[in-house]
Amino acid sequence: MKIWNSILQARQEINNLKLNSVVTIGNFDGVHRGHQAIIKRTLDLAQELNSLAIALTFSNHTESLLGESPLLLNIPLFRRKLLSKQGLDGLLEVEFNQNLADMEPETFFETWLVKGLNIKALVIGHDFRFGQSGRGDYQLLKRMAVETGISLERVAPVREGDEVISSSRIRQLLAEGRIEKANRMLGYNFMIEGEVIKGEQIGRKLGYPTANIRLEPEFLLPCYGVYLVRLSVENVFYFGVANVGIKPTFGRFHPLVEVYLFDVEINLYHKIVQVEFLRFIRPENRFAGPEALRVQIAQDVENAQNLLKS
Repeated sequence: MKIWNSILQARQEINNLKLNSVVTIGNFDGVHRGHQAIIKRTLDLAQELNSLAIALTFSNHTESLLGESPLLLNIPLFRRKLLSKQGLDGLLEVEFNQNLADMEPETFFETWLVKGLNIKALVIGHDFRFGQSGRGDYQLLKRMAVETGISLERVAPVREGDEVISSSRIRQLLAEGRIEKANRMLGYNFMIEGEVIKGEQIGRKLGYPTANIRLEPEFLLPCYGVYLVRLSVENVFYFGVANVGIKPTFGRFHPLVEVYLFDVEINLYHKIVQVEFLRFIRPENRFAGPEALRVQIAQDVENAQNLLKS
């Protein structure tokens, strides 16, 4: 997948290839099953029209200017990996700035899509809006598409049971500790990525050495508590339990993720690891002291290992 960071760069390369494009637009935070359905239709249509399949997205969430920016489900690098796995030919990832926020939808359509990406078809989600004040709705898009001879398709929402899959709903499920349902909506296991740093060695003193993971403040953490997880480092996978929280027993009040791996002790300091959240075991609690916490950790490990066996 080719990645462009400006419309001029994308336009030049598309013109050099002498091809048209089929484009979809969105934040794609989570690249969940709803997003995947939109991208699949983009790919299918691009094949039918002998065109490039391109996603146009933003390095920052659009709500960072239009409202209160949500905590993100994916770091940008992981989102790019997820989008690449879908099979797209190109990703145009630009900053959502005030100029874009204030741009009239007609101007955006003409300069960015028609002239910039040589668009032949546009694929959107059921709730897509764009342009100044969100004025670019489906009806306006349909009119402009007819006038310019461009195909327009709107993909119906994807559901998990009776619920529409959306990034906001997945955030809510994660905040409630409902990791399994969130994972079903995502179509993969929710994960975080970060560098392992040296902690206070509290877990080691209790007999359960943990990998402490540096967190980026703008990215989402699931509900504070204990989880069955799978940690990967350098393409090797390990199961374990993760504690997400603030260590209330020891009076610590900044969020952290620490992972205890089953049946293995390895040096992970300064390595980048990925942690997939598989099952929620219990909420975070405050214990009377280190011994009470040690007993609970032993129970958490046993419960997590039983979940793996089942």
